[in-house]
Amino acid sequence: MGAVMGETQIFLWLAGQVIVGAAIWGGIRADIRGMHFRMEHAEKSMQEAHQRIDKILERRANDKT
Repeated sequence: MGAVMGETQIFLWLAGQVIVGAAIWGGIRADIRGMHFRMEHAEKSMQEAHQRIDKILERRANDKT
């Protein structure tokens, strides 16, 4: 009977480790997905800012001529 209890405890410990590992893995994946989203948003904002700067510089160049 003692060996069966020991095996049950080991099984429960292993099951708990798998669950914790899956939760950590899911959290890491969510963090990476969020970083990609923020990076894409930052790139889009950067491109829009460059377009605005280019328009301002073009206007200044046209005003001087």
